[in-house]
Amino acid sequence: MWKTLNHGEKVSIGDILRYQSNSNRLLTNEEQYLVVRTDQHYFEIVHKITNENTIDPSRRKAVRYLDIGYNILIERWSEQQGS
Repeated sequence: MWKTLNHGEKVSIGDILRYQSNSNRLLTNEEQYLVVRTDQHYFEIVHKITNENTIDPSRRKAVRYLDIGYNILIERWSEQQGS
């Protein structure tokens, strides 16, 4: 299940993320990203090719925690427990 990442929440290496559009909270596309590095103020993600279950290291991005919830909206994949 996808859950919105709120301002102040941290991510972990291995988390799967996707972006939302700022305008009407619709998904921009079904691109998914894998968290490959975390730091105190930012984290790095790489594009995850969902059909092949591989990653594209040429599409590495750094995301500042400060921007989450203000400039960008991100959702994190979370396995639902107990269902």
